[in-house]
Amino acid sequence: MRIGIVGYGAECSTFTRHRLTLEDFDVKRGDELLALFRDSIDRVSADDIEWMPLTRAHAGAGGPVAPEAFDAIAAEIIAGLSEHDPLDGVFIDLHGASHTEGRDRAEEELLRRVRTAVGEECVISLAMDTHGNFSRELADLVDLAVCFRHAPHIDAWDIRERAIANLVTVIRRGVRPAKAWVRVPVLLPGERTSTVVEPARSAFGGVAPAIERHGVLDASLWVGFFWGDEGRNGGAVLVTGYDEASVLACAEEVAHLYWDARADFTVVAEQYGTWDGALDFALTRPATPFLISDSGDNVTAGGSGDVTFALERTLDRADVRDAGLEILFASFTDPASVDAAADVGVGAALRRAVGAVLDDRFGAPVDREWTVESLLEGTLDGEGIVGAVLRHGGVSVIVKRSRTAFYDSGLSSARHGRALRGHVWVPVDSYDAVVVKNGYLFPDQARLAESWYLAITPGGTDLDTSRLPFSRIERPMYPLDTDFEADLTPELLPAHP
Repeated sequence: MRIGIVGYGAECSTFTRHRLTLEDFDVKRGDELLALFRDSIDRVSADDIEWMPLTRAHAGAGGPVAPEAFDAIAAEIIAGLSEHDPLDGVFIDLHGASHTEGRDRAEEELLRRVRTAVGEECVISLAMDTHGNFSRELADLVDLAVCFRHAPHIDAWDIRERAIANLVTVIRRGVRPAKAWVRVPVLLPGERTSTVVEPARSAFGGVAPAIERHGVLDASLWVGFFWGDEGRNGGAVLVTGYDEASVLACAEEVAHLYWDARADFTVVAEQYGTWDGALDFALTRPATPFLISDSGDNVTAGGSGDVTFALERTLDRADVRDAGLEILFASFTDPASVDAAADVGVGAALRRAVGAVLDDRFGAPVDREWTVESLLEGTLDGEGIVGAVLRHGGVSVIVKRSRTAFYDSGLSSARHGRALRGHVWVPVDSYDAVVVKNGYLFPDQARLAESWYLAITPGGTDLDTSRLPFSRIERPMYPLDTDFEADLTPELLPAHP
């Protein structure tokens, strides 16, 4: 048995000015790629399986992918699959929320090429992000697909292992499962569908019992990607199994888990509201470390990482200044400001406009007299100075070269390797508030935070639906449209030979 391993991933906000280039992708090949999945392979593998680790390129979150980057990655993946043909199966680690600039349906385009390269006889299994878009075309092109069931994605590697195990099982059986697909016309962000609270906890928690009750091979529920304005974006369900009636019944049940709860989803934070509301809450002196999410510029969902709306408003608030609050903004992507700080050195004064390098739609660069508090070296060998802390009054700002989220890299696993490029971290205990450019807190951040406020701010990842210029998604779509009933009748898709 010969199984190829490939992957492609990017989470692309079409509302941001950022663009992902080839340099943004972490590309693993050969033994390095095999090592990434070694634990999963060892648990599901056998001596008769020959693994072909080819190319996996994942970029995290950003703006649309440059066409030349997508074309280069796709060409390498297809060349590798063609070179190793024939294959019995292909495992694809696919995010599902990529958008190539000037084109639609990047994952569908890639999967069409994959299917052509490996032929109808090859079994294709996907592992996907919950926030990917699982279109009918994707369902047609593959034999198996599963997505994460937790947000934050604490089960990401378990689901990848599940996709691999399902692939091996189906190849050994020699019969393709039936597939039932349902589009669920709901488009909500992760900040409203986190499984740490209801109703998402029950909606996604109901998937496993439905699998057992109906006796199907697998079932998955996709939320879709909220900040992508493409026709395919939205919720979806796929169920696979060997009894068509059971597959159809399970798919309809899982679809209703999400649709029936649609009006109950809310922001997954005890404290949330406007930016001024966040500052008002900070003035009450909540328990520290106190984290504020500048969610409109969420770099983990595609934000540019340099929107200055929150910083400008904070500096303008006289009551915040008079209260003597110490606030750390962590952080702004501004390589030129890092260079300027390094040139003058620690302790020096620096007159400079900071931020809004890419996106000045929601606030101009913030021009102040700053003091260089510190210069920050990268966490990876040989990186040198990758960031700096600038201070004006009680406000400190981290400027850096990269768009990484702010978390303690010492808590992260080796699997995050490339994600730590340009990463910065400073201790936060001395601050009354720490502003992070993401939405819901990731596990490392949640362990750090004694209190938290999610601020709904403008930017490329705005949580306020009314401020996002949707024009191309398929309508009706909740919550943009509310006065309609969804047809959740599953569609039985033909299996490949």
